[in-house]
Amino acid sequence: MSRLKKKGVYMNIFDILYSRKSVRSYTGKSPSEEQLQEILKAAWASPVARARFSDMHLTVIKDQRILHAIEENMSRVVGEEVHPLYGAPVLILVSVRPAQKEVANNEYSSAAMIVHNMALAATAMGLGSCDIWGSIQAANGQADIVDMYKIPKDFVACCGIVIGETDETFPMRDIPKEKISTDYIG
Repeated sequence: MSRLKKKGVYMNIFDILYSRKSVRSYTGKSPSEEQLQEILKAAWASPVARARFSDMHLTVIKDQRILHAIEENMSRVVGEEVHPLYGAPVLILVSVRPAQKEVANNEYSSAAMIVHNMALAATAMGLGSCDIWGSIQAANGQADIVDMYKIPKDFVACCGIVIGETDETFPMRDIPKEKISTDYIG
């Protein structure tokens, strides 16, 4: 599949950008293998700071035991039952091998670009997706959960994206002019 389709109609990039949204309601059905491979291809096409592709790693997690452990940990952290993965059947974890002692801004930015490319690909195929940050950061403090990820040695999980089929639709959003404060210089 060289171009992505939504309900049999090719979407252009602006349709995808203006209809993308965070989905927090899933049917429980996973993307097909073909869809998953397209989403991963979008990740692989992402820009990465200083072209450090070998310092980035993706982990596709479908194991409900791991997904449950992440949610259970977050419930402990906030002190009440929460479901930050929203019942999505797939989590794609983005990890980085930090160049320094701590993960740097450019490494987090690269991880965010990878997640965003996957979100755009999911939207183009009519799949739901939602960026996941806090639950991944909270789980990083739990060695038992991190061990379940089986990420390479010296890598740190930065963020992820949940993906799955949804009953939600993706109408074009009205984007207010200067929704983000904008200055023009020159």
